Amino acid sequence: MLKRVNVLDFAFLLVCLLSCLGFGLARSGYAGVNKVIQGHSKVAIDIYFVGLKTQDTAIFQVGDKAALTIRNQPVYPPMSIVFVKHWPRQVSFLASDGNKAIAVPDPAQPLAHDFVVTISDEAEVTADGYVVRGNKIKIGNQVELESFKYRVQGVVTDIRPLP
Repeated sequence: MLKRVNVLDFAFLLVCLLSCLGFGLARSGYAGVNKVIQGHSKVAIDIYFVGLKTQDTAIFQVGDKAALTIRNQPVYPPMSIVFVKHWPRQVSFLASDGNKAIAVPDPAQPLAHDFVVTISDEAEVTADGYVVRGNKIKIGNQVELESFKYRVQGVVTDIRPLP
């Protein structure tokens, strides 16, 4: 007698086989879920904000706390701001002699400023880079910095260990 195969039994058997296969791959090191943590380090993360339009050029203060959002995932608790540098948004013009370019504050956007803000936090060190509170962070990541007065988008320009 030929017996019909029950769909639920077949699905259960398939899930069990795939689970065993995944477990075996993870144990042998062929899966990306088992990154080896090589240590912990305090890191400084430089974030560059281009053309932030504000009248308050002291919007970022050293010692203040700011929450970081990486890939739409908030990182809690907030991190400390350890360094701030700002300058008016610059545009380039050709000098009157025509041989060199000069940079001057942008007359079309007098409220636009560029900022570099450095935040500091503990990070896990892996062979693939730094992991800050479960989020891998690298140069070029689009991030948001948020506090009571602002929520701005910037780009990570450097991440380095602190002594």
